[in-house]
Amino acid sequence: MAKPEQRMGRKADHGPDDLYALRHSAAHVMAGAVLELFPDARFGFGPPVTDGFYYDFDLPRALQPDDLAKIEERMQAMVKKDVPFERSEMDVPQALRFFGDKHQDYKVDQIQKLDETIEDGKVGVYTHGGFVDLCRGPHLERTGKIGPFKLMSIAGAYWRGDEHNAQLQRVYGTVWPTQPELDAYLERLKEIDRRDHRALGRDLELFRIDEELGSGLVLWLPNLSIVREELETWWRAEHRKRGYTLVYTPHIAHEKIYQRSGHLEKYGENMYGPLPLDDGNQNFWIKPMNCPGHIKVFQSKIHSYRDLPMRIGELGTVYRYERGGTLHGMLRVRGFTQDDSHIFCSWDQAQAEIGKVFDLAMEFLRIFGYTDPAIYLATRPAKRLGTDDLWDKAEAALRQALGEREVPYKIDEGGGVFYAPKIDIKMRDAIGREWQGPTIQIDLNLPERFDVTFVNEQGQRERAVMIHRVLFGSLERFVGGLIEHYAGNFPLWLAWEQVTVIPVRESARPYAEEVATLLRDRGLRVALDAQAGDMRTRIKEATERKANYILVVGDREAAARQVSIRRRGSRDEERGVAVDAIVERLVAERDGKQLPPDFVRPEGAPTLMADA
Repeated sequence: MAKPEQRMGRKADHGPDDLYALRHSAAHVMAGAVLELFPDARFGFGPPVTDGFYYDFDLPRALQPDDLAKIEERMQAMVKKDVPFERSEMDVPQALRFFGDKHQDYKVDQIQKLDETIEDGKVGVYTHGGFVDLCRGPHLERTGKIGPFKLMSIAGAYWRGDEHNAQLQRVYGTVWPTQPELDAYLERLKEIDRRDHRALGRDLELFRIDEELGSGLVLWLPNLSIVREELETWWRAEHRKRGYTLVYTPHIAHEKIYQRSGHLEKYGENMYGPLPLDDGNQNFWIKPMNCPGHIKVFQSKIHSYRDLPMRIGELGTVYRYERGGTLHGMLRVRGFTQDDSHIFCSWDQAQAEIGKVFDLAMEFLRIFGYTDPAIYLATRPAKRLGTDDLWDKAEAALRQALGEREVPYKIDEGGGVFYAPKIDIKMRDAIGREWQGPTIQIDLNLPERFDVTFVNEQGQRERAVMIHRVLFGSLERFVGGLIEHYAGNFPLWLAWEQVTVIPVRESARPYAEEVATLLRDRGLRVALDAQAGDMRTRIKEATERKANYILVVGDREAAARQVSIRRRGSRDEERGVAVDAIVERLVAERDGKQLPPDFVRPEGAPTLMADA
């Protein structure tokens, strides 16, 4: 049986010399530098984050990009002074007076919030070079231990993330133990910019978000629509093969179903509605989740234990209100399609069903070239629904399914949602970034609310187990990430222009048309570029359109029934390849869903466990 790698606390115990302390210390030094430049500055929060740190400021004027160099200069001076970070404590009244006298309103607000939760009535403060900040630490011993850093950008941020509060200016920075690490990180950022799905989406004509249509709503243009069609076709085939029943549920529903499910109570502020229909007394809401509809599908008749497990899947479009400041291309939207599936089974079947879902998730990651999955078992939070007995059974089923597969995983203590423990799978893309991947949950809430039952072997009604799971999650978010993962260079089976056929001259056009027809007859997507003009220009244009293969034919190739091949990402040309051979080769690559040769995994990245 596999054992968890480690137990993951809700707040990590960071040592004084790790990246957390390094970045936390840099954030304080940046805040002190800003105060030197703007003595009336007021401070919000300044935490370390992945790869860096930030601090929020209320300033008398808007920061400009050239202000970052001035702040960096002050920070460098403080690092050179090599002064200590000194920790002390204040009781709450003393802290309120201290920060109040300095007109640090946001610190006062934070102390008042902390006063409701701290047990000893004291708060921590850190001082360096005369700058004092409310903080629980940890920090480095001295400012001189701060490594190479760079301030990156300026953004807006609402105090406490609430759009009804004051808008502050957020300054982002990064810091690393050594200069080579900082240089490597900055190079990585350039690669991230090169892969930005919004820029590639525009350049490759993949998607558009039109403000007249509405923010957060994605228009899938023809090229990306092909990608989506292929993804959905693959998804449906895989699920039918695994015994899923595929369904469709309405886009709107009566408010009573969302009252019963708890969505109106828990997520009402993120739902669109109400929509008065019929006689005006019945309110309908646009669906934010597919779960209630799948329960109603299951409850369309009484099920015996012999019918179980019943696996229901849907590519269902849902709508949720997201604040305007959080919207981000295809990655954060208001309308999206979820590949929701729900498995209704008995407790005796739950472990096996979870295992099958996990196996499908590993196959999912392998197909798309995602590596190094980080697997978490998220356990019961302090505030939850359901009895301890149910939570014990649910967590045991998840744990045993992972154990049988002998995969390493971490315990995310208290990281489950209020209604379910879950398996979270995070995946790394081609440049090493971590993305949220498939999730598997055992719902301890909706089966109770909707009285979801089956008739057991004793002829009695028994509560069914309901397993939630997604692979894509949001299709919009997954495809946006896929654009960046592949840098727009989609594998053959997904590509909108799989092959471009280019005749060298007009006399070779009939043979070029014959080659294109042979390829199309095998279901390949082919563009025939027989326009007049320089062949090198046509090859360049096909390359910019991300065609996987360019087949060049002239009179010599026509006579021998051959083609010359240029493969995307390669400067080499294959000459004299029999046309029948290339057709079979492309069909095999497409049907095998092979990753393209110009897809590069991060250097040193481990392969998927499923590859081993």
